[in-house]
Amino acid sequence: MSGITTPAVVPAPVQVSSPNGPSAIQKFVQDKDWKFFAAVASVSLIAGAGIYYLTKPSEAAEEPKASKPKNKKKKNKKKSAAQKEAASEDKAATSEAKEVAQEETDVETMSAAAIAKLSEAQRKDHANTLKLRGNTQYSAKKWNEAIRLYTQAIAFTPDPVFYSNRAACYSVIGNFEKVIEDSTLALKLKPAYVKAIGRRAQAYENVGRHQEAMHDFTALCILDGFKNEGFAQSMEKNLKLVADVKAKEILKNREDRLPSATFMSAYLDSFRKTKIPDEQPADEENGDAQFELAEYYVSKRQYQQAVDAYNKAIELNTTHMAKALNMRGTFTFLMGDSKKALVDFDKAIELDPNYVQTYIKRGSIFMEQADAPKTFQEFDTAISIDPTDPNIYYHRGQVHFITGDYEAAGKDYIKSIELEPTFVFSHIQYGVAQYKLGNISDAMEIFKKALIDFPESGEVNNYYGELLLDQQAFDHAYLCFDKAIKLKPSNPLPYINKALLLFQWKQDPAGAERLCLQSLDADPECDVAIATLGQLFLQQGKIEKAIEYFDKSIEMARTENELTSALGFKEAANAQLVFARDYPEQSKALKR
Repeated sequence: MSGITTPAVVPAPVQVSSPNGPSAIQKFVQDKDWKFFAAVASVSLIAGAGIYYLTKPSEAAEEPKASKPKNKKKKNKKKSAAQKEAASEDKAATSEAKEVAQEETDVETMSAAAIAKLSEAQRKDHANTLKLRGNTQYSAKKWNEAIRLYTQAIAFTPDPVFYSNRAACYSVIGNFEKVIEDSTLALKLKPAYVKAIGRRAQAYENVGRHQEAMHDFTALCILDGFKNEGFAQSMEKNLKLVADVKAKEILKNREDRLPSATFMSAYLDSFRKTKIPDEQPADEENGDAQFELAEYYVSKRQYQQAVDAYNKAIELNTTHMAKALNMRGTFTFLMGDSKKALVDFDKAIELDPNYVQTYIKRGSIFMEQADAPKTFQEFDTAISIDPTDPNIYYHRGQVHFITGDYEAAGKDYIKSIELEPTFVFSHIQYGVAQYKLGNISDAMEIFKKALIDFPESGEVNNYYGELLLDQQAFDHAYLCFDKAIKLKPSNPLPYINKALLLFQWKQDPAGAERLCLQSLDADPECDVAIATLGQLFLQQGKIEKAIEYFDKSIEMARTENELTSALGFKEAANAQLVFARDYPEQSKALKR
């Protein structure tokens, strides 16, 4: 969750390695068991020149041949007559040679009207001759002369190879708009012409039309069966550029909003609870009353009301100002505004430099900013203030976990458990850390003990089920998710995990969809459920439906990174629609 230290690892919606890369498309294609086309040979590069080889002619065009003069000599002709006739023949041969040379020149300059009078066979023959001459000029790096010859070849016979070769010349001289134009004309004549798609893709990229480039590179990947790593990397690069630009544009005009209740609870529950009033306090016009009201709303997961009450408490100068600023900063941070949150945290520490929780949360901001030294400095400061606070070690363990240092994370979770054994999330994360280290039997024993120590915890059952699912112990995992739902039906995560289990184990996409929709009944704005539904629809080829849910993910994204990821999934899905539209025959064949 973009650096926020959550109480436990949130399950990945679908096994997709990268939201901005080729995997979303590749996984979909492969899971659908698409039969890949034997595509036209992929584009290669001239060593050291960075330009494409020209398409080689399939047949060598024959040069026009001069017809031999007839030589019908009568036996009774005199020698002098024979000599005269031989001289005449030599003259005729010379004349015909000149005519051939003239004809060759005429081919290069022949008018459209003259070309129209030729037979189809003649036009094709002359066009191939011109193409070969163009290839010769290309090899000699006489790009403009090659362009002239390919253009004349097209005048005789429009051919996708001629357009593609001319596009190669335009690419070398940097006229990328002409590359796009000629490649498109080539594709109209020969859909799925891989060389033309490749040239156009690179031209689109060179002129900054990254969405079109991404669509073409996606087509290349699908036609090539995702075998060409260069195509895949180019697709991913352009996909990320498109998503980045769109994310920044969206964020310019987006109003701050709270993330889903599930997301909020995951973070807030990772801190030990303070004493909360049993009944709702009176809504009085003084700072302390508003602070107590805000604390009550947090306990009831009424987060927007809590934000409003904290704001009011600060305006009315509550005596709990440091804690009120801490909580307002927390909500601001969770809404994605780290800079504004940092102002509140700094002021809270200034008012109460011994309130440890604020250092932990300020460390979360530095972690999201990828500033590890500052992050750990905050934890060191917190420990120097109160080395017995279990929150410090749990959250530092989460930082170690996120950065992949599972051994250090395990040590901090153990310290947290020693200081407060009743905090269930320390036990869960300790078990997960052991599992990540490969200590499978130890991890399973930790969870089995947690099931005994916390018999009413839906969270233990849910995350234990995740480990079982990872081991493909489907029956046991199914029971764990069921029990998690029964113990805490308001938690959407076990519904989602159960949905993924049905999809993986039973190949039951309809059942998986139903469970994800049930999770939205538990939390209508659960971002994990919405993203999972989008990817489930994508896996089934229901691309329009997938895009609908990716749009919802975009709307709910909290940070620029989350927004870029959601946009990446949508653009990857949309690229498949574009492929089906632009290459309908290939798309149908792939689905057979």
